[in-house]
Amino acid sequence: MSKRASVLRFYEDLAEDYDCRFNNPRLNYMRTVEKKYLLDKLKSGTILDIGCGTGEQSLFLAKRGYRVVGVDISREMLMKANENAGALKDKLSLVIASADALPFRDKSFDGLISIFGVFNHIPEVDNAFAETYRVLRNGGAAVFTVVNRWNLTWWINALLKLKIGWLISSLRSKEYTVNGLWTYYFTRKNLKNTLKSIGYEVKIGSMLIFIYPFTTRSLLFYEKYFIAFEDAFRWKSPFNGLGYYLLVSVEK
Repeated sequence: MSKRASVLRFYEDLAEDYDCRFNNPRLNYMRTVEKKYLLDKLKSGTILDIGCGTGEQSLFLAKRGYRVVGVDISREMLMKANENAGALKDKLSLVIASADALPFRDKSFDGLISIFGVFNHIPEVDNAFAETYRVLRNGGAAVFTVVNRWNLTWWINALLKLKIGWLISSLRSKEYTVNGLWTYYFTRKNLKNTLKSIGYEVKIGSMLIFIYPFTTRSLLFYEKYFIAFEDAFRWKSPFNGLGYYLLVSVEK
């Protein structure tokens, strides 16, 4: 099975319980950070949401007056997004398409977003980034969040559990497949260089620096201090390269 086919199959199968599976206090904190930043960064107008999934960010923006076009490779995900839209359907358009071949004219959008690691699962990722630049209007802004190869919590966890095979594999390669899902891990440096080479002005910070995102229990008391620290130092070196997710802000 090709990389693209494995990604499509994974998300088609995941669509039904996607909203329930990725719902815990840590991810909810991250979504709060993302949404606040989207409102700070995006000008009014038409926004493209690449990998919109079931519509979390698309509908958030639509409620606040933006016109949103949501794109995803999964028909099942888009069907769930359409169900979730309710009365907002007149502000949301949904399109089946791949990020590396967007079916839109040059400079079609005032802003662009791609949230929760979508670009980690695009085999032709350089083409996909180039496509974002093509469809974004001059002066427009884009916001991406991607999984970070050097995220601190994963490496500490692997070291403590003596997962030597995992560590060696992760040092050797930036990509792997788990449970049928192909994934490419970015570093802050290579991501910044890629986006600057396209023509973007780039700023990168971190989310979930000291907090592992896939734990369902309530926030522990010390995690609240970690969150306060992160909010203060998200954009400052070296912490801007250590989060589980990188928060990427670009302007054309």
